[in-house]
Amino acid sequence: MPGNYKENGDSYSGNEEEQGSMLSLLITFAGLVVATVIICTIVWTVTHKEHKPDVGSLKIPEASQASAEVKTEEPEEVVEIDVDGDVDPVNGDATMLFEKVEEDVTAKDAAFLRNVPSTDGITAVVGQLMNGDTLKRVGINKTTGWSKLIYNGTEVFAVTYMLTDDTEYKTESLGDSANRVVTSDGHIVLFEDCDDQITAKEYVNLRSEPSTVQGTATVSAHLSSGTVARRTGYSVDSGWSRVEYNGNVLYVVSSYTQGAGQ
Repeated sequence: MPGNYKENGDSYSGNEEEQGSMLSLLITFAGLVVATVIICTIVWTVTHKEHKPDVGSLKIPEASQASAEVKTEEPEEVVEIDVDGDVDPVNGDATMLFEKVEEDVTAKDAAFLRNVPSTDGITAVVGQLMNGDTLKRVGINKTTGWSKLIYNGTEVFAVTYMLTDDTEYKTESLGDSANRVVTSDGHIVLFEDCDDQITAKEYVNLRSEPSTVQGTATVSAHLSSGTVARRTGYSVDSGWSRVEYNGNVLYVVSSYTQGAGQ
């Protein structure tokens, strides 16, 4: 019996040793697995970490800069037109629109009155307003430079900068200046100095005065297309130009001429 007990004891001891060895292996293997997982996790975290750019050195692509810029438009310049200022008239017809006004005006010196708001030709002239005389202005177009007046119960048109609403305005005396010509029918033509070369669009009369009231009696020469005359003055209000031709000072209807070389 004792011998059997010892044998059985040795058997149990061997089993315990085998079980201990297997348990150690299992623990070691589990430790290796855990260590491997930890190492893999650390490596993945490092290699997949999102790169955050340095804010101080961050560069925005040009396209992004352009889209990010706030564009501020310059305000449009508002051009104020002085009613009595020198705004050259833009020719039109009786359909021209006017802002309604109601005021008395006089001429700064003398202003031609026309049946259409245009300085083309000379047949539209129906009279002239002199300084000191007044007419009622009922319309004004600040863009085209024309005023609408009532003359003998009829609507007429005059170049705005030739007028003033200061009915006490007095003309400075110009005497017999070359820029202030009184025609045989009593009209006053005011010229501004210039110096250029003109020719006729086709064929035009050159006259001794800026008027056609005397017919052919004032025709001194003719200007054909291609023949050049020196222009020394022009009158926007009357539609006449002053020229020097063959040593004479003569006058020509501006709308029948053009710049030399055109």
